Amino acid sequence: MAQQLDLVDFIAGLPMPVAAAPQANPLDLLPRRPTAWERLVAHVPAEDVRISVSSTWTRVVVEQLREDGRGDLLFATGKIRSDDVPPDLIWPEPCRLILMTAASAIRIHERWCLEEAPGTGLTNTFRFAQQQHADRATVSQQLHLLGEEQS
Repeated sequence: MAQQLDLVDFIAGLPMPVAAAPQANPLDLLPRRPTAWERLVAHVPAEDVRISVSSTWTRVVVEQLREDGRGDLLFATGKIRSDDVPPDLIWPEPCRLILMTAASAIRIHERWCLEEAPGTGLTNTFRFAQQQHADRATVSQQLHLLGEEQS
């Protein structure tokens, strides 16, 4: 005798399309900053964020905002200072520059692929890749080498 499936069992047995996981907002991966700074940089899109990893970082300044001939600095103490930026400054584009350790950059890179930011005039500067899950190999290796320099 043929076994008859009821409608619930039939529907439960249908293959379900796998919904693509929504992409996170890469800005959510950045360190939290004082409210005044967060308001100042709130308009900066992810594609204008740069992450700088340096073995000579003093940890005095943790972020910079460069735009419209102005440079704002966020100090580790939470103080914000604004200055006029000379036109010959090595930074050619408006951006939010975040200074961090290699370990912090690696944690971000594990969740959202970073890529080298070309033409910045600074070495070891990265930006968020267009795709959250792009190829991570080259930047992973570079960040791990920077981490060894920092330890």
